[in-house]
Amino acid sequence: MTGYTVYLDQVIVGNLVMNYIILWATARLSRVSANKMRLLSGSALGALYVLTVFLPDLSFLLATGFKIAVSFLIILAAFAPLSPARFFTCLGCFYLASFALGGLVFGFIFFLRSGPLPAGDIGGVLMVIGDYFWYGVLLALFAFWAAVKGYTALMRSRLTEGLFKMALRIGFWDRQVEVKALLDTGNRLSDPMTMQPVIIVEYDVLKPILPPVLQQVLASPGDPGCLRGFESLGESRWSSRFCLIPFQSLGRDGGLLAGFRPDTVEVVQGKHLLQFEKVVIAVYHKRLDPENSYHALLPPCLLTKAG
Repeated sequence: MTGYTVYLDQVIVGNLVMNYIILWATARLSRVSANKMRLLSGSALGALYVLTVFLPDLSFLLATGFKIAVSFLIILAAFAPLSPARFFTCLGCFYLASFALGGLVFGFIFFLRSGPLPAGDIGGVLMVIGDYFWYGVLLALFAFWAAVKGYTALMRSRLTEGLFKMALRIGFWDRQVEVKALLDTGNRLSDPMTMQPVIIVEYDVLKPILPPVLQQVLASPGDPGCLRGFESLGESRWSSRFCLIPFQSLGRDGGLLAGFRPDTVEVVQGKHLLQFEKVVIAVYHKRLDPENSYHALLPPCLLTKAG
């Protein structure tokens, strides 16, 4: 029978790296906080357990019950303390990640092998695995990392869509417009005269509800345009609805945004309809989102007051 040389340092390093990636994926999938040193300690525990394969006197540790017990210890070493529900969630994600990564390794090994496998020759199959093992591990680690990153990013975007994006209805001049708004934690703008919160909305979506005189006033972006518009209103009935809001964001260190006080503002948050009266609408002349998924920015204080 052909003999094979096994280098324990390679076994330990290989398992340490794979276990670390598995535990990292477990943390991402189960949404638990992960400390790098804790992940490393759990990875080291798993790598040491693998050495029992080469110790005949400890072969009893390879029984299914011991494998489950070691899995418990690895999860506790990496993530404890955990509630029972969170523990079993982590355990399920740990097994899922382990089997997925293991399958990827063998999949890439046999994918890289050109030609048929030795039929009925276990030694030949082991030789193929040995020849392509590290290539398979590296490719599998990269593919697994990319898949987990992509999945968690997708889930995060869907969560953001549900929690931070909502419908905004603005009523003015007996007209109403509904736009998609984003809850922007960085929006701290307020009207300096009344201290009312400010909602930033793109001009193009507001234009249909604005009377012609305000369309002319608000059509000119920039500080000079805002000031000229404010002066042009004079003593008209719209002058009391018009305001200027200083800001230090939106791509500039400082400046003015033209705004107006609407008749009604409603925010649809899930199944709840929130109504506001003392709110200022600031007009923004560029796109707030390059992908056009929202057209307004809500200040968090608005929903805090509603709650």
